[in-house]
Amino acid sequence: MKLIIVESPTKSKTIANYLKGFVVKASMGHIKDLPKSKLGIDINDGFKPHYIILKNKKKILNEIKEASEKAKEIYIATDPDREGEAIAYHIKEEIKKDVKRVLFYEITKDGIKEGMSNPLDIDIKKVESQKTRRILDRLVGYLVSPLLWKAIRKGLSAGRVQSAVLRILCEREVEIEKFIPQKYYVITGEFKKDGKIFKGKLLEIDGKKFELKDKDETEKIVDEIKKEKYSVLSVMKKIKKQEASPPLITSSLEKEAATRFKFSTKKTMMIAQQLYEGVDLPEGRTGLITYMRTDSVRLADKAVKEIRDLIVKKFGDKYLPEKPNIFKEKKTTQGAHEAIRPTYIEYTPERVKKYLTQDQWKLYSLIWEKAVASQMTPALWENTTAKIKSGRFLFESSSRKLLFDGFLKITGAPKEEEQLPELKEGENVELIDVSYEEKETQPPPRYTEGTIVKKMEDLGIGRPSTYAPTISLLIERGYVKSVKGVLYVQELGKIVNSILLEHFKDLFDVKFTSVMEEELDEIEEGKKESLNVLKEFYEPFERRLKEVEPKMIDIKKKQEQETDIKCELCGKPMVIKWGRYGKFLACSGWPECKNTKPLFEDKEKRKEKKIDKKCPKCGSELVIKNGKFGRFIACSKYPECDYTESITIDTKCPKCGSDILERKSKKGKIYYICSNKDCSEIFWYKPLNITCPVCGNNYILLKKSSKGEKYCPKCKMYVDDKLK
Repeated sequence: MKLIIVESPTKSKTIANYLKGFVVKASMGHIKDLPKSKLGIDINDGFKPHYIILKNKKKILNEIKEASEKAKEIYIATDPDREGEAIAYHIKEEIKKDVKRVLFYEITKDGIKEGMSNPLDIDIKKVESQKTRRILDRLVGYLVSPLLWKAIRKGLSAGRVQSAVLRILCEREVEIEKFIPQKYYVITGEFKKDGKIFKGKLLEIDGKKFELKDKDETEKIVDEIKKEKYSVLSVMKKIKKQEASPPLITSSLEKEAATRFKFSTKKTMMIAQQLYEGVDLPEGRTGLITYMRTDSVRLADKAVKEIRDLIVKKFGDKYLPEKPNIFKEKKTTQGAHEAIRPTYIEYTPERVKKYLTQDQWKLYSLIWEKAVASQMTPALWENTTAKIKSGRFLFESSSRKLLFDGFLKITGAPKEEEQLPELKEGENVELIDVSYEEKETQPPPRYTEGTIVKKMEDLGIGRPSTYAPTISLLIERGYVKSVKGVLYVQELGKIVNSILLEHFKDLFDVKFTSVMEEELDEIEEGKKESLNVLKEFYEPFERRLKEVEPKMIDIKKKQEQETDIKCELCGKPMVIKWGRYGKFLACSGWPECKNTKPLFEDKEKRKEKKIDKKCPKCGSELVIKNGKFGRFIACSKYPECDYTESITIDTKCPKCGSDILERKSKKGKIYYICSNKDCSEIFWYKPLNITCPVCGNNYILLKKSSKGEKYCPKCKMYVDDKLK
C-alpha cells in the first residue's frame, strides 16, 4: 500500500481521483503547535519551541500513524509553502518513518504527475524559517499582549505584523482627522465648432497656472471670459499604448476582488482555496487554478504556450504579440510559485459556470481573464489635446479614441468618450457658455481591505499567506471595522496603537517589520541562522519589556475617564473603564466599592420593549432586552430582580414539537434552535409550520431572495406561488 498525506479533505478527494492504489489521508492543517496556556519556548535553551499535539488532531494523527505502519511508501503533499513544509516535518516526526515530499502547484492530473515524478526531501531551511516566524510571533504576542490586558482589558492582542498594520491604519486616520478642507473653483468653457459643442477647462491666466479660492474673484474672471473671442492655439494628437497588467498574484487578487465584488480578503482566499483544491466537473474532480499564495508574476512556459494558442484561436493573430509578454518581478519576490492562473486554459468561465457557485465563478472569471489578457497585445489609444486661447485666458480640452482594443477585448473597454470636433490651429471657435463649480480638497481616503494589502506588499510587511489573516484578526479584535470593504479604525484600536507606539515604537515600526520579513526569507535561503536572528531580536525586546511592565498600572489609570455621575452606593464619582464588552461605568472607589453599570444605561432602557406579561418572580412588567446572544425577556426591575427567559417563536420544532428559541451567533446572525436539549435542531432561517405543497415536507423556511421568501429545505424550491 502507498500512502499520501495532504492537509484538507477536499484536496484529498481530488488527489484520490488521479492516484489509484494510494490511500489518501488529510491532516486537517497543523497537527502540532505551541501550547495556548504557556509561552512554550525555552529562551535559555536556544529558543527551543515545545510543540504539543493539538487536542482535536489526536484522532486524525492516530489514523495517519496506523496507515503509515501498513504503507510501503509514504508521500507528504501539503501545500508548497513554509506552513505546508512545517506540517510535513511535524507529520514525519510523529510517524517516525522515511517519507518523500511532493509539491503540487496545481491539483490536476498533470500537476500531480509532475509532483510525484520529482519527490524531494523535506526542506529543513524552509521549516526553520517557519519555526522562526512562529517563535517571533509567539514572543511578541505572548509577552506584549498581557501588558495590554493590564492597561485596558483582557482578550486584546499585539502582534509583530498586525500591530504594524494597525499603526498604518491609525496614521491614515490621523491624517483624515487633521485634514482641513479648502474650497476652490474650477472654470469650464463650452465651445462650438461646426455645430458640435465641446468643453474645456481654464488652464492658465496670463500664461501661469492658477488657484481660485475666492468666489467674487471667480465671478469677475467668468464675466471677463465671456467678453473674449477664442481661437485654437494648438492641436496635439498622440498614439498611446496601454499594456496589459501582469497575471494575478495574492495581493492583486485580493485587491481586485475587493474592488470588483466587495469580497473581504478572507472570503477571497477561502474561495481561491476551493478552486485550487478541486471542484466536480463531468471529467472528474479537478483543481481549476494554480496555488494562490504567491508573489511572482511569471507564468510557466507550458501555460504561456496554451494561452497564446487560445488567443489565436479565439481572437485572431492580431491579438497575439510577437513574443510572450514577460513582466518584471519585485526585488522581494520569492518566486517559488508562478502567478495565479487557470490550470486548464480551455476551461473558459462560460464552460465551467454551471459547476461553480456564483462567488466561485466570479473569482475564477477574474483569474482566467487576467491570465489570458496578460499575454495579449496592447490596446492603442489616440489622445487628442486642444488648447483654446484668447487674451489672458487659455483653456484645454481633450478626448481619447480607442483605435485597437487589444487585451481590452477580454477585460472590457471603458465607455466611449465624447470626441472633440476636427480642430485646426488658428481657426476660430465660438464660446457659447462659461460656468464655474465650487469644489473642496479631499482628505486621503481610508484604506480598503484591497488597498491595505497593496500597502503591506509595497512596504514588505507580511507575506502572501499572512495578508488576509492579519486583516481578519484586526477586525475580530474590534480594532478595525470593515464597512463595505472600507476599514474604519475603532476607538479601541486607537488606544491600543497609542500605547504600543508610546512604549514599543521601534518594535512595531514598519521598517523594522519589513526587515524581519527579509531575515525570514534569508533563513529560508540559507543566508542566515535562525538562532542569530532570534537573539538579535530578543535582547533589546526583553530590556524594553522590563522597562514598560512597571508602568502598566499608571497607563491603565490614564485610560480611565472621569464623569460627573455619582455612585449611588457610596457617592464617589464614577469613571469610564474598558471591559470585555466595551466601555462601562465603575466606581472610582474600587476595590472598596465594586459598583458598576452600563455606560449607556439610559440608552439601553429606551431600547427595551415592554410586553403584556408580568414577572412570575416579583410581579413587575417584563421587557425585551438585547444581550450578547440576541434578544431575551427580562424583568424591568433588574438588577433588583434577575428573572429572565428566552424568546420563543410561534412555530413548533418540526422534528419533536418543542418550542423554538431565537438566538444570535457570534457574528451577529439571528438563528433558531429547538428548546429540547435531546433534539437541539438548528435553523439558520426562521422555520414556519407550513407543509410544502411540492414534496410534503412538514415545514418551510423564511429565506428571502429574488426568487421568493418561502423556501423548502427538502426539495430546495421556493414555493411562494404554490401557496397562494
